[in-house]
Amino acid sequence: MGKGGAESFMMNMYRNIDSEKIQFDFLIYDDYEDVQDYHEEIGKLGGRIFVVTNPKKNILKYLYEVNQLLKREHFDIAHNEVYFGGGINLWLAKRNKIKTRIAHSHATEDGKGNSAVLGLLRKYLHHLLMKNATDFIAVSKEAGESLFGNQKYIIVNNGVDFSQYNFSEEEITAKRNELGMNKDDVIIGNIGRMEEQKNQLFLLDIFNAVHKKDPRAKLILIGNGSLRDKILNKIEQLDLKDQVFYLGEREDITALLSIMDIFLLPSLYEGLPMVGIEAQVSGKKIVFSDTISRDIELTPNTHFVSLNDPVTKWADIILEKPYGNKQTSKLAEFDVSNTVKQMEKIYLR
Repeated sequence: MGKGGAESFMMNMYRNIDSEKIQFDFLIYDDYEDVQDYHEEIGKLGGRIFVVTNPKKNILKYLYEVNQLLKREHFDIAHNEVYFGGGINLWLAKRNKIKTRIAHSHATEDGKGNSAVLGLLRKYLHHLLMKNATDFIAVSKEAGESLFGNQKYIIVNNGVDFSQYNFSEEEITAKRNELGMNKDDVIIGNIGRMEEQKNQLFLLDIFNAVHKKDPRAKLILIGNGSLRDKILNKIEQLDLKDQVFYLGEREDITALLSIMDIFLLPSLYEGLPMVGIEAQVSGKKIVFSDTISRDIELTPNTHFVSLNDPVTKWADIILEKPYGNKQTSKLAEFDVSNTVKQMEKIYLR
């Protein structure tokens, strides 16, 4: 189980929900069996992790394993965080008489190909999702409309534990020193899976333009994925290996956010990205692509730039001061305690 936005959402919920009334178990694909970011914590909280075959590898084996699991465990609620493929999960949940079956939309599209065969498959899986869910929730209006269309749904904010983002100046300086960064460096950060959706190859073009304008600029890249080698090769090609700090997957995300001046997320599409909320809670200046829902504009120093704009425009907006951000009442709505109250009403009704 990795550390993407959906996983962060569920873990923030799990840590703060009333464990005497609600207990979480997790179903993950075998591809992620070795990605054990949360496994120890889940065990300490009383949860279990069930590993099944990825349906992309063997759909019949997957159907058998999940059906047997649901038949054996008698769950009360199925909360689905998968996109169109979640229709299969909810169909199996309905077959096994699970009363509450939740479809949860985190993104505005799934970003897959557009072949005729794949289009038909997605249409069928979407039909399964809509037919078998009892509850529909989304992180934003755009994410809800993208997956659910005219179906009634409720918006549940991606809750964040604000207490995890308080760092002293001494702690921030120490973290910068740990990474070999100076006090005067302008640190730009990006956190996300290294996949096409997150657009890190374009991000490197943006940073290259930033560095030409301000040689003090440094870039922190956090994450992993299928495009990692391409991204690392491009860093070499642009001769930025001394300016770009690739950190892989990290446990100390909140501390790393604290040392950034600007958080940059030029994604091709998003719903309401968890990391974008976390960066605002951390008090960072934010620069998003304009494909991201405007619902994420929770603080005043948040900017949206078109992916069609030249990288020099991106660079100018990134380097324009001030770099800090102010917390607002709108941001406070994303405190995890509010999210937990919403979800408990759904789980316990």
